[in-house]
Amino acid sequence: MIYKRIIYALLYSRGEFHLSRNFRLQKVGDVKWLKNNFGFGETCDFIDELVIINVTPNPSEADFNNFFKDINELREKIFLPITIGGGIRKLDHVRKCFENGADKILVNFLAHKNKLVCEQIATIFGEQAISIMVDYKKDEKNLSSYINSGKVFSKTLKEFIDSMENLKFGELILNSIDQDGTAAGLDLDCLDLIPKKFKNPILVMGGAGKPEHFIDALSHEKISGVITANLFNFLGKGLQEARNFSIKKNIRLIKFEGVNI
Repeated sequence: MIYKRIIYALLYSRGEFHLSRNFRLQKVGDVKWLKNNFGFGETCDFIDELVIINVTPNPSEADFNNFFKDINELREKIFLPITIGGGIRKLDHVRKCFENGADKILVNFLAHKNKLVCEQIATIFGEQAISIMVDYKKDEKNLSSYINSGKVFSKTLKEFIDSMENLKFGELILNSIDQDGTAAGLDLDCLDLIPKKFKNPILVMGGAGKPEHFIDALSHEKISGVITANLFNFLGKGLQEARNFSIKKNIRLIKFEGVNI
């Protein structure tokens, strides 16, 4: 049986974690704040995976080193698959992600501008180790994909998806800039652009604000998982409640200890 996934994402920049609303960032606290205020670690008992994204603009090598230092402190009590990404431009960044606890790496810019490096990653580490995220929003006529933290137009979302046909990767993450941080529900209309022959798992991100939003998305046959980065809605008992509710509604999730059905 193939299980669906609930995934939590942390957004990190220069020593602090952030909330995001339509890709505008708000600083909320450092690693110690996250652990002390939300018991981060125990919270991870109710998710299938954790994604940690470095949203620092044009990160330097020093920024990467501090990022990895904080990741290693954070994951002392976390025992689940971790995807690390953000600012990855070369193979050395990929190697450092794996050296610092990544089970998978997340790329965005490379899938738009340097597919050769994506191919090298797949050859060296395996295609299952690559998650490709595409940030998109609605323009006048189309859904359009963007790079550089949602600031620079790349191509229409359909053109981007079509361009991936011969690319080797593990899964595709569709991240809605319009829905990001709104807690108003996930965008499922984007799935109309996915061709029938598309075989890779698809995750959606942006807009999850309550357990019902997980049900709406995870009930869709094309969706393998939902990612939320909503700190205040889903830390504490929020992730546990979302998982309980989803399983009660017959979503195929792994039943962890402590999940009451």
